[in-house]
Amino acid sequence: MNRPVLIAVAGIAVLLAAVGLTLWPRGHEEAPALQPASTAAPAVKPAPAAAPAVAASPVPSFDVVRIDPQGQTVISGRSLPKAEISILDGGKEIGHVTADSRGEWVFVPDHPLPPGSRELSLRAKNPDGSSADSAAPVVLVVPPRTNGQGASLALKVNPDGSISILQGPQAKEGAGTISIGAIRLDGQGRLAVAGQAKPLAHVQLYLDDAALGAARADDKGAWSLTATTDLKLGGHRLRADEIGPDGKVAARAEVSFAPEEAAEAATQKPGSITVEKGNCLWRIARRTYGRGSDFMLIFQANKGQIRDPNRIYPGQVFALPHP
Repeated sequence: MNRPVLIAVAGIAVLLAAVGLTLWPRGHEEAPALQPASTAAPAVKPAPAAAPAVAASPVPSFDVVRIDPQGQTVISGRSLPKAEISILDGGKEIGHVTADSRGEWVFVPDHPLPPGSRELSLRAKNPDGSSADSAAPVVLVVPPRTNGQGASLALKVNPDGSISILQGPQAKEGAGTISIGAIRLDGQGRLAVAGQAKPLAHVQLYLDDAALGAARADDKGAWSLTATTDLKLGGHRLRADEIGPDGKVAARAEVSFAPEEAAEAATQKPGSITVEKGNCLWRIARRTYGRGSDFMLIFQANKGQIRDPNRIYPGQVFALPHP
């Protein structure tokens, strides 16, 4: 796999294959012991330490990205004081703002962000005439706005390949304390995972029931882990166990995903899809709109090509209408 693939674990169908979430009741299982590291085990990097609370930054950076269900967005960050900040969407400027005397800035786009995925970056023109680009871009996934449903995902991709969730899914109230918020695969074989748990909780992760590594949640409950692994195509399961003080599994979250389906969705041109072997209208609708039952939207928009909704063929190009 030679390009990054982002999998949003929140019912965001644009980049998600198939997700199932289960939570384990408190105190019912001993935590399986992690195997000692060996040459065959994935190379695990600990979660990055929290950055010190310093306002000014020589390199422009994102601090906050918030998107409401209507696509209205607020973006803020840090830079050198009085720097001119350009906000770039795929390298194209979508706005600019001037940092204040502390190096803090806030940007609110004039128009709501449209559904789809994009990568935001920053470019700063400093008062001394120098310039600097952001080192950690933010990947946004905005789902189709169907009756105001679907949460947007904002993910900061750190230089070491780890990820930090700026906005994303949380565990449902009463369902458990742990959640897996996002999974990212890059072209270097790095698998980055992030989520939420109890503050300072110990989290053990497993890929297809094999130990992947351990992480410690910060004081706000955020945790992340980056591992190098030879992930094969096909279905995989990622499990996160929150370990209680007694050494037992206090809560569990598990997701299923297929990297090739996420990659297919990530590279698709907005508004259209090329049918590949194994596709069906139900699966396309599930990835595009979040519900397979919306397949009739695609059928109605492409009646000239589809005689029978149960029969579509590789190579066909279908329009994907907005719901």
